[in-house]
Amino acid sequence: MKKALYLLAFLCTTTTVKSQLYVQGGAIFHVGGTVTLQDEDFIRGPGGGAVITFEPGSNVLFTGNADNIISGYIGFLNLEIAKSGNHQVSLQDYNEEVTGQMVFTSGNFNLNNNTLLLGSTGTLINENENSRIIGPAGGTVNVSMPLNQPSNVNPGNIGAVITSAKDLGKVTIDRGYVYALGLPSKSVQRYYSINFVDPSKDADLDATLQLHYMESELNGTNEAKLALWKYDNGTSAWKEQGTTENITRDVGANWVQLSGINSLSPWAIAETSSPLPVKLTFFNVACNQNTPILQWQTASETNVHSFEIQRSLNSREWATIASLPATNQNNILTNYQYTDQTAAQLDRVYYRIASLDFDGTKSFSPVSTSACTVNQDWKVWPNPVRELLNISIEMPQTNKATIQLIDSKGSLVRKWTKYTQSGVNQITLDVHDLPSGAYHLMITWNGGNDRKTTHFIKR
Repeated sequence: MKKALYLLAFLCTTTTVKSQLYVQGGAIFHVGGTVTLQDEDFIRGPGGGAVITFEPGSNVLFTGNADNIISGYIGFLNLEIAKSGNHQVSLQDYNEEVTGQMVFTSGNFNLNNNTLLLGSTGTLINENENSRIIGPAGGTVNVSMPLNQPSNVNPGNIGAVITSAKDLGKVTIDRGYVYALGLPSKSVQRYYSINFVDPSKDADLDATLQLHYMESELNGTNEAKLALWKYDNGTSAWKEQGTTENITRDVGANWVQLSGINSLSPWAIAETSSPLPVKLTFFNVACNQNTPILQWQTASETNVHSFEIQRSLNSREWATIASLPATNQNNILTNYQYTDQTAAQLDRVYYRIASLDFDGTKSFSPVSTSACTVNQDWKVWPNPVRELLNISIEMPQTNKATIQLIDSKGSLVRKWTKYTQSGVNQITLDVHDLPSGAYHLMITWNGGNDRKTTHFIKR
């Protein structure tokens, strides 16, 4: 009787006027297992009364090579976008909800000036350059959950990673694409709004905020100059936040991080308003007999007094261990090198280079990681991995290497370009937001003629 009811509901609520699954008022549609909609819309009829329910573990999968829509409020459990080419699924006239996993395999999900509600349990899986949420006409992704002393917490996996020793209470985070009051000039086409249910908790946070973005959202901005900007309601203007020593960037993993934040509000990612005195072409850490060797190159230097070598054991607390004078050569490639003899017995060390101007201001290189006690020409660890995947590889000479991650379906999910030096190179990849499963890692160099491959498990 139960199965017949499900079948009856399906027959009574679909129409062939257009390829669509239409659930009309008064009907009941129950989803168990996976419902695949190939080039079909999913519409809950207007006027109320239509009931759509989902069994635990059920999934709605959009496939095919046409654009489709979702209309009428539908509270999905799990939802997967697997459209071919550049095709997409768009929201039409209503917000939607996903309380489980929203998986991106191929194709885009267009908010179309609506809101995707993830609540406290929904999460985005495998969002990438080729399959992601877009909002050219506006719209937001919304997460709402309690955050008590969060440590590197990325609610809903929407790209806002928060750390604070305080109890923030219940926090609502929106990721949007068209800010009503406009974004800063030279801005990434994405913003984040963080709001507290109890506004009194938004004070003296000493928080660290790491905001992620997509390459396709750069809008011509210079990644090496990106900083975090905050909207000031008092002046109705965006203001650049933090001092340069509190800013960390990773142009490979596409994020900008700021520490020492006292309160949270609307945030944007845009180029710093301060000119960068140094144009850094690469920064790398190699190894020689278990000893880290830092190598970096500049293409231009203006008003630079010196370069400080800074070291950390946790990527948050930094100490200056040495200083080298700058040459202040413009439009000339200049190479620098420093050997850290005191780190030979440390398992993992983080490094960055601070360029110190004559007026005392500083700017920072991306962070590079060393694990020189690993004494093999090729090793990837830990395996399984949760957050940071380390690669140790010995190169015969300077190379431009390409690293690719391929999932169990054979899809390319990540790609990085790294500049390596002669000797043992240490590379760290941030994979914390990858969905659990098996992955194939491949690193190629020498124009693709040389390569190393391995497999690892993401927990």
